[in-house]
Amino acid sequence: MRSIITRLESLLFYLLLIVAAGLIAWLSLRYDAQWDWSAGARNTLSEPSQQMLARLDAPLRITSFAPENPLLRQGIREIIERYQRYKPDLELHFVNPERHPEQVRQLGITLSGELLLEYQGRSETLRQITEQALSNAIQRLAQQQTHWLVPVTGHGERNLAGAANFDLGDFGEELKRKGFQLQPLDIVTAAEIPDNTSLLIIASPRVAYLPSEVGQISGFVAQGGNLLWLSDPGGQHGLEPLAKELGIEFLPGTIVDANAGALKIQDPAVAIVPKYPQHPATQGFELLTIYPHAAAIRVSSSQWQATPLLTTLPRSWNETGTIEGEISRDPALGEQAGPLHIGVALTREIVDKNATRQQRILVIGDGDFLSNAYLGNGGNLDLGLNLIRWLTREERLLNIPAKTAPDLSLNLSHAATLIIGFGFLMVLPLGLIATGAIIWWRRRRR
Repeated sequence: MRSIITRLESLLFYLLLIVAAGLIAWLSLRYDAQWDWSAGARNTLSEPSQQMLARLDAPLRITSFAPENPLLRQGIREIIERYQRYKPDLELHFVNPERHPEQVRQLGITLSGELLLEYQGRSETLRQITEQALSNAIQRLAQQQTHWLVPVTGHGERNLAGAANFDLGDFGEELKRKGFQLQPLDIVTAAEIPDNTSLLIIASPRVAYLPSEVGQISGFVAQGGNLLWLSDPGGQHGLEPLAKELGIEFLPGTIVDANAGALKIQDPAVAIVPKYPQHPATQGFELLTIYPHAAAIRVSSSQWQATPLLTTLPRSWNETGTIEGEISRDPALGEQAGPLHIGVALTREIVDKNATRQQRILVIGDGDFLSNAYLGNGGNLDLGLNLIRWLTREERLLNIPAKTAPDLSLNLSHAATLIIGFGFLMVLPLGLIATGAIIWWRRRRR
């Protein structure tokens, strides 16, 4: 009788064990939980990306043109799954480019694993598969309005398609990648500034504007147009009436900044800006930016709401003399001590078609910080993009930071490398041999 009870208990135990395993498997199919313990949570979507996905009101389809390579496809699938957790109707499909060469040629696919994103009839291809690139691409597809950026030409301005160090070609290419459209305008031959201009850009002219051209620009501003004006030391080249209308004044000379020496910058005419105000254009921006050969701006207007965005540190001034050798501030020459304003944002409320909207103008006393020569320094590129987004009323456009982590590589000193190598090659094998010998000797004695 006891043996029968023992067998029944054993049978019941195994039965309950099988039921428990089945319940665990059922729970794993219906519910899941994940924790990201990696540095910087680099395996989890950032909060801005999650908010962006929540605003999408239609399905998103992603096609990856990847060959039959399990490792490549698995890597792509893992990245897309982060988005699918917050947007279940996001579809991922794989296409072998070798089996569909005609489709690959039509879409211009050139890299293995390149993505095709489709949303509400709009599409875009993407080569770099990171959260930063993918979230920005999705945001561009969700943006229904096309923003036309119109740089004025014909007066030696910095070219947004130029390759010279002075030009802004690299910045222009980045703007295109972010979904902006560039259309240069020669206002000498143009009858008027187009009505669909989202932002008019004056980029450091070197030849004076004609009064009729200044009149066109002033008329555009008077009608509520948004303006980005990049200026440099040496005069406004006929745009003095525009400066008067905006209520601003450029101080004489070039800003010199003694604080730049701490960053090993030898040129004293390079100003640095490490902090920014709580303004929508610089909200949350914390990168240091540099401004070579900049002019200081003073605001005196009461018609605009003026906010200094870019301000130097106290140990700076506007040097009116030659910047060479030992220099110092001379108040008698009108050289003012810092902090000095390099960039000023001007806003006002205007009525447009029975609706009130905010007109936005940004005047910066430096064009070099966005030039090809200096765009990659500090946070110049990121700041430039933020300013353009604010001017075009697209603050919601994402600038997802690239997630990095300090634990991706291990850097060892030469001594540490020798110790570890010697330990694995000599100490560890000898220790194992010695342990085996001791065990063998003890067993033999027994």
